[in-house]
Amino acid sequence: MEKKRRVLLIGWDAADWKVISPLVDMGLMPHVGRLVENGVMGNLATLQPPLSPMLWTSIATGKRPLKHGIHGFSEPDPHSGGVRPITNLSRKTKAVWNILNQTGHTSLVVGWWPSSPAEPIRGAMVSNHFQQAVAPLGKPWPLRAGTVHPPEFAEALAHQRLHPHELDGDLLRHFVPKAPEIDQEKDKRLGTLAKLIAECTGIHWGETPV
Repeated sequence: MEKKRRVLLIGWDAADWKVISPLVDMGLMPHVGRLVENGVMGNLATLQPPLSPMLWTSIATGKRPLKHGIHGFSEPDPHSGGVRPITNLSRKTKAVWNILNQTGHTSLVVGWWPSSPAEPIRGAMVSNHFQQAVAPLGKPWPLRAGTVHPPEFAEALAHQRLHPHELDGDLLRHFVPKAPEIDQEKDKRLGTLAKLIAECTGIHWGETPV
């Protein structure tokens, strides 16, 4: 029986081969090096303006924003009449996982932007809202509704998230060696870095149970 082929597509926002390639050549990014060696790489032309949700949706649908409907980081909120962070509800066309679902194939979609609310596909979807901390450390931190499909994965995945305030200071010093010297009342960028590291860690851990 012929083994089914699997395809892995990794989205890396703002990554640039001008930065990555020299690091790979120096052996400083061995995992990326192996992906390049065993996969396919190349430069991509982009669309303007280079807004991440718009671009990621173009990759997922193969269509330009005029057709797929995702234009930026926010969208009209039909309930309040205001605006809200972008969801996939504004998307007007099928993404590749919808097409695969219709043809009987299984997809695992983790952290694609935007992928909230999670869609009922064959396989599993963990939306880009999954890893976001929405409460102070020590307070209840439930997953947002519609974050994970199928819903029975939600409880196990919720424990895989990392809160920014759980990060060890030694870890931050790998990125900012003089972190202890920063007055965080005046300079909030260290907190922003901690948030990004925690969210990236959470979305990586979130792949394991599914």
